Amino acid sequence: MFFVVPLLGLAYSSAAGFPIVVFGVIPLPDLVAANKELAETLKPLHGLAAWTLCGFVLLHLAAALKHQFINRDGLIQRMWFAKA
Repeated sequence: MFFVVPLLGLAYSSAAGFPIVVFGVIPLPDLVAANKELAETLKPLHGLAAWTLCGFVLLHLAAALKHQFINRDGLIQRMWFAKA
């Protein structure tokens, strides 16, 4: 998902005809030719992928908190270079 979201965004911007310039200096090449129908298809896919990524991040956080406060197995301490 970390690659899908930006690639869909880049493809959408290319299809919509929006130029992408990284840090205002480096122009990125278009992935696809300008195409309004394709842009209308890619825009909601980009949004869905972004929300899915947010859901995965929240699920990951919830799992870490479960390990910390319910399982009490020292998982977070092991990740933070502390002695468990």
